[in-house]
Amino acid sequence: MAVEAERQSALALEPAGASSPAAAPFAAPAQAVVAELGSDVVAGLSSSAAADRRSFYGPNRPSRAERPPYFSIAVRQVADPLVALLVAAVVVSAAIGEQLDAAIIGAIVVLNALLGFAQEAGAEREVLALREAVERHVAVVRDGQEVEVSTEDIVPGDLIVLREGDAVAADARLVAARGLEVDESTLTGESVPVAKSGDPVAAQVPFAERSSMVFAGTGITRGRARAVVTATGDATEIGTVAELTARAKPPRTPFQRRLGELARVMVVLGIGITLFLGGAMLARGSALHEAFLVGVSVAVAAVPEGLVATLTVALALGGRAMARRGAIVRRLRAVETLGGATVIASDKTGTLTQNRLRLAAVWPLPGEDEERVLAAAVLASTAEIVDRREGPAAVGDPVEGALLLAAREQGLDPGDLVADGSVLAEIPFDPERRRAAVAYSDGQCMRVFAKGAPEVISNLSSASSATREALEEQARAWAADGLRVLAIAERFLADRGPADNEELDSELRLLGLVALHDPLRPQAAGAVRDALEAGVDVRILTGDHPATADAIGRELRLSSDAVFARVSPADKLELVRRLQRSGEVVVVTGDGVNDAPALRQADVGIAMGRSGTEAAREAADIVLTDDDFSTIVAAVREGRRVGDNVRKFVAFLLSANLGEVLLFAAAVGAGLGVPLTVIQVLIINVLTDGLPAVALSRDPEATEAMARGPFRGGRLFSRRVWGGLAVLGVLVGLVGLAAFLAGRALGDGAAQTMAFATIAAAELTLVFSVRSVRRPPWRLPRNGYLEAAVLASVALLVASIYLPALHEPLGTVSLGLVEVAIVAVLAAAPVVLVELVKAGAPLMGGGCGKSARRFGGDADGGSAPPAHTERS
Repeated sequence: MAVEAERQSALALEPAGASSPAAAPFAAPAQAVVAELGSDVVAGLSSSAAADRRSFYGPNRPSRAERPPYFSIAVRQVADPLVALLVAAVVVSAAIGEQLDAAIIGAIVVLNALLGFAQEAGAEREVLALREAVERHVAVVRDGQEVEVSTEDIVPGDLIVLREGDAVAADARLVAARGLEVDESTLTGESVPVAKSGDPVAAQVPFAERSSMVFAGTGITRGRARAVVTATGDATEIGTVAELTARAKPPRTPFQRRLGELARVMVVLGIGITLFLGGAMLARGSALHEAFLVGVSVAVAAVPEGLVATLTVALALGGRAMARRGAIVRRLRAVETLGGATVIASDKTGTLTQNRLRLAAVWPLPGEDEERVLAAAVLASTAEIVDRREGPAAVGDPVEGALLLAAREQGLDPGDLVADGSVLAEIPFDPERRRAAVAYSDGQCMRVFAKGAPEVISNLSSASSATREALEEQARAWAADGLRVLAIAERFLADRGPADNEELDSELRLLGLVALHDPLRPQAAGAVRDALEAGVDVRILTGDHPATADAIGRELRLSSDAVFARVSPADKLELVRRLQRSGEVVVVTGDGVNDAPALRQADVGIAMGRSGTEAAREAADIVLTDDDFSTIVAAVREGRRVGDNVRKFVAFLLSANLGEVLLFAAAVGAGLGVPLTVIQVLIINVLTDGLPAVALSRDPEATEAMARGPFRGGRLFSRRVWGGLAVLGVLVGLVGLAAFLAGRALGDGAAQTMAFATIAAAELTLVFSVRSVRRPPWRLPRNGYLEAAVLASVALLVASIYLPALHEPLGTVSLGLVEVAIVAVLAAAPVVLVELVKAGAPLMGGGCGKSARRFGGDADGGSAPPAHTERS
């Protein structure tokens, strides 16, 4: 009978009329939802029914990886057009019998893949380590008794019990609720707790207004309730967002597209070389087989084998530098792409703001003071302060916690405030009453302190109409600024007051207003300003209230069209896609489940590591360990440095390859023979050029890199820069040909070795010139890594020429003084000509112009004008 009476009492709380429970449980009466789920509003499920459903539905947790996705990481290392070009070179080399060439190029492919795999797998392990390895439990009613079970054992139909401080374990329809408020910021971006009740809502209401539901991943900040579970695991709203995230596929980044274009050029060049050299040899009467082998061998050797490995090393080093600043790079491509970002689409709550309510302002009525108003607000609260190792923290409702912490900061101890009396009654906040009150008694008289919606408290007061109007006008002004506003009032009673608590908070005396907000992170405003000055637009995409979002936008000095409020996960995803379709390179930052789809779709997704959800971290390319927006701007700076240096060493390596191609074309086309062995070309491309190229990636940041704006070119280099590279290639090819002809003239069998030494030495001097398109090497800041790399490459070059053991495998001979002198003069010629041109009319497009900036910027800086106008 007692159970039946409790059941009838619970059902009496439900309003009549709603829609089909299956279609929308939030729009149907709780009784209908409970019945459809085969449960009971008092007794819940039986243990046997719960066990059966556990077997059928599986554990209540979202699908997730328990270890890094090693296979997909490995695939990413070889799914690159340049790597595909090297693999093709391995196959062709093996097919024509050049086993040593195939082995060397194959080793490069493998080492490159291992390096990239190690970097990305290590980052994945760091991200997985951020998970909380804590098993949680939840209170449920089974067989009519309240018990605690693991959150993984929750099933649809379970009747869960929710209290202040609990985490919601599954999506559930409220059956009964009193004073319930829920923090839904991870799902909706709402910065303040949301009031909930058991009343059905319209079937068409947006997600953020489904007040009869609680959702997995949210937290109870106030009140208590019972709710019937409607969805678990992947069927929850979090699971739906996860599915949306899985379907989001980021486009190929601009950098990937540029490398793809470069690979296509290489393929066309290789085919052209093969046809040209083969045709030339056939025209001179060579056998078809011989002509084919020479043409293919040269084409394979002309591929910049060191480029892929150098690129991976450069990105890995950039990733390490970002990690030292608090940014874990999960995917190496994000390093350079971040430098080319044109838009940062940022979540607000928890990313730009602290996701912690704080007191913003106090407005006392005439005759009162701020301290009195704040003290009364504290006395109208039931939250508590606990001292933890990291400092004092509030336990309970976050609004009340903010008031208590503010009072303590101003020297008001909540314990001292109530020392003169004991709590007689508490009237918790209720969504319908929109106010809360606490009554204190000293045994003779009573004091009541109330707080709540300004219009509600005002109407319950004895203040004049003018006073009430002034208070409500101030409250409206603050609300328009995105603040959460509470009116504070008190009442004195000569005796213990009315027996009915509902009458305690009437005939109130108004004291004033308090306003609360979710403050900006300390470095956020400066970081946003730095991003704008760097030519990167900043947009706010949040699920929070428009007034709150607009207020943050104004505080950050962003124009109103940069702020988007009340956006759902699907809305965020579509906004990011729209920006990408308009040609923007989009960085998305966020910490909540609702940010995950957009994080996955972005060119670079950046998640908060400390406060961020697991869903956000796993969808992102980069995870911040310090949750600081300024770290994003620092990472953009590092990305620009890496991007500039990538273009430098690509230009350096391509100039060598162009020189080798032209040398072969001239020598073989003229019937002079093969000027270099294939293995000599590989040594130049991989060893003597490879080490300085890697060192170029450590060049310091150009002083104007951030002011210059992002690199927006559709290609790796502009046409004028390609023209400059062609000039460098011609110079290298000409001095190599001159050395080859000089060796033939000397008649001592050193022609190939002289050509080999001249091209290698010419590149080792030119590497210092490609650091800047405007200024000479001696006026640039030193790069110790480059100096050491050049010395190491010189040592390799000397060893390949003078170590007898290397002569046969490398096809080299020792050079005499005359031959060395010829090599030295010819090798110095290109750099001398380049520096003379720089001194007169800057090479590759003009020092201060657009083409110079596209080349990648100088390590020494300059005064290149910004390529951006601030939106705000």
